Amino acid sequence: MPKRLRDAIIGLHAFTDCDSTSCFAGKGKLKALKMLQGDQDHQDTFSRIGTLETISGQDMQVIETFVCQLYEKQSHTSVDKVRYDKVRLCFKGKKGILSNSEGVDLSQMPPCQDVLMLLTHRATFQIKIWRASSSYFPDLPKPENNRWHLSSLGGLEIKWFS
Repeated sequence: MPKRLRDAIIGLHAFTDCDSTSCFAGKGKLKALKMLQGDQDHQDTFSRIGTLETISGQDMQVIETFVCQLYEKQSHTSVDKVRYDKVRLCFKGKKGILSNSEGVDLSQMPPCQDVLMLLTHRATFQIKIWRASSSYFPDLPKPENNRWHLSSLGGLEIKWFS
């Protein structure tokens, strides 16, 4: 297995669902892995996740395009456009778009752009933890700076929306 792909797998794992990040319902890791194997830009981006302090705009765009492709929209680069198209398709030919919610399985929709950004930051934080796991005293950023909340009981809770 090429080094670039090996380095990207940790990013893909955290991004597509691990114990501390959410997943893309019904998409599975195998499909995501096959997509990763076939695209150098995806490999480069997922191998950088968790190694830098911030996620660049360019990396975020590659991630967003990856998610569009995960939802079978190869020509799209915006998850919000994929969501819009899926809703329009569900209500095509029906009187009044969004007149009722029948036919829309929200679990099969990609996250909106805002939620995708939050997911990416949480995945980045998880990768930083994994990469520092061999250190006795890892220098990790604060969880609340990586889209987590401190609960009133002192535990961590996911920040789902901005």
